[in-house]
Amino acid sequence: MERKWIGRVIFASFLVVLALMASVTTVVDKPSGKDGKDPLPGFIRDWFPGINLGLDLQGGLRLIYEVEVGAAVEDKRDHLAEAIVDNLAEKGEITGVKVKRGRETNFKFDLIFASEADRASQDAKDILKDFRRSVIVEMEEGATSHMTLLEELVDETRQMAVKQAIETIGNRIDELGLVNTSVVPRGIDIIVEIPGIDEKQVARIKRIISQTARLEFKIVDEIGSKEFFTGDKMAEKLKAEKDKGGPVKIKQERVSAGDDGQVVSYYLEAKNDPKGKSGRQILKAFLKDVEVPDNRSIAYEEERVRDAAGNPTADVSWRTYFLERTAGITGEYVDSAAVYNDDNTGQPYVSLSFSQAGGKMFGDLTEANVKRRMAIQLDDKIQSAPTIQEKIPGGQARITLGGFESYQKLYQDAQDLVVVLRAGALPAPVKPVTETTIGPALGHDSIEMGSLAFMIAGIVIILFMLIYYRGAGVAADVALISNGIFIAGILGGVGATLTLPGIAGIILTIGMAVDANVIIYERIREELRAGKSPRAAVDAGYKRAFWTIFDAQITTFIAGVVMLQYGTGAIKGFAVTLLIGIVASMFSAIFISRIVLDFMTRRRTENLSI
Repeated sequence: MERKWIGRVIFASFLVVLALMASVTTVVDKPSGKDGKDPLPGFIRDWFPGINLGLDLQGGLRLIYEVEVGAAVEDKRDHLAEAIVDNLAEKGEITGVKVKRGRETNFKFDLIFASEADRASQDAKDILKDFRRSVIVEMEEGATSHMTLLEELVDETRQMAVKQAIETIGNRIDELGLVNTSVVPRGIDIIVEIPGIDEKQVARIKRIISQTARLEFKIVDEIGSKEFFTGDKMAEKLKAEKDKGGPVKIKQERVSAGDDGQVVSYYLEAKNDPKGKSGRQILKAFLKDVEVPDNRSIAYEEERVRDAAGNPTADVSWRTYFLERTAGITGEYVDSAAVYNDDNTGQPYVSLSFSQAGGKMFGDLTEANVKRRMAIQLDDKIQSAPTIQEKIPGGQARITLGGFESYQKLYQDAQDLVVVLRAGALPAPVKPVTETTIGPALGHDSIEMGSLAFMIAGIVIILFMLIYYRGAGVAADVALISNGIFIAGILGGVGATLTLPGIAGIILTIGMAVDANVIIYERIREELRAGKSPRAAVDAGYKRAFWTIFDAQITTFIAGVVMLQYGTGAIKGFAVTLLIGIVASMFSAIFISRIVLDFMTRRRTENLSI
């Protein structure tokens, strides 16, 4: 028993020390000046980024944009109508077809043929049948076919319009280097929350958010990357970076491309600074004064850092691509993109459809660059860089996502790529609805009131447990203090963002934590009244109370998971701290308090102060 108890003490002490280390980066600010000395070792800040404050605590900007989903549906309808007319002219040699768009509805249009015979011809029916996944003939009369978009396509277009806007706005915010931002949908609205900015930045942020991302298809210059990144000037710059311990590193990779089947490509890489610049900003600053050839450009891709075994880690890095400057084709020629499953392998892939002009351009681009990588670039961010295996004619492209990830991961990646492609091809219009600037004074008041509420709640509970349960109350208070340390450690360790509802969630878990001890102690009292010894009563109390506590906590945990999954903004902030608090309080109430009570009863004693 003694050896087992000492092992528990060592384990609990290790967790408390680890949680304190994770918490200290939140309390001790990093020096802002270059000459300021950081009182904490560098590895602690590298491992534990600390707690970030949300918009309601440090102030900032909240913008609400309305996505004009109706305009997105109209764009989809117009593109389909143009595609049908083009196909009628090319494949069926049926010319003179006019399009009349519906005024009252944005998902209907009329095809007016030159004659009723053209409309009723077999060629026209076959061509319209090819579009049956998107549009159907609602009614025919004379030389006119009344067309309507499928309801599923209309709904998908509206949903995709919101996703497109989120993708574009998110990219713009990332480009600004703003941290702890939130871009979430609310119906057809998008709520953008940017904490910690001043009024001078507001106009610039709104202007950049409203810009539209540009999609481009560019060829990767694998051979030129070696000459560029290993040249004398770049070598000197990289040596200086290495000497000062900078984050930028040069790397090389073997790519399945080229006439020989493989080619070595060179690139630069930099990890994100958790409380500073992103890897992309670091790379841009490093390359700021580097002269790039006129016919070449640099783009960046975000990726997960992998360990020696090739498994993804929590760290995020950015890498460069050395590209031909002129885009072979841009997103304005992409009509649509969708995710399908391969009939043979069952793996998901992304199917692209180009306009007539875009189809010819894409065919020429792929024919001239077989066995080379083609980078799909949104702004200066690379989304994918597949190898062209053969010429892709006919205005259709297929991107297969490789790797050893699960089907769910590949499917999600494919969906994300579709969002990017459609955002470039069909940018969803957005218009500002409201703008709210929250001053730091409100955030300071919120922090003070939240801290005061936390202290009052903690002190009242600690005193109550000491008065009501006497000696055993000490064990509950030790567990309560440990619970607070664990919550702060988990939040600081993962770099979570704390909001005012999050503080409320922490305060709630304090009461829940001590409630578990109340259940245990009342059970121990019953065992003592039954005549058991203090040590036997403690053993029986914890065993018999465990499932009662577990049942109560698991139902609350399920509610928290639902709030986290379907809630937004304040609800998510509350759910995060609630879930963390439930796990920490369960461990503290059952494990930590048990250690203290075992210490009180580890020697033979006749009485237990409870």
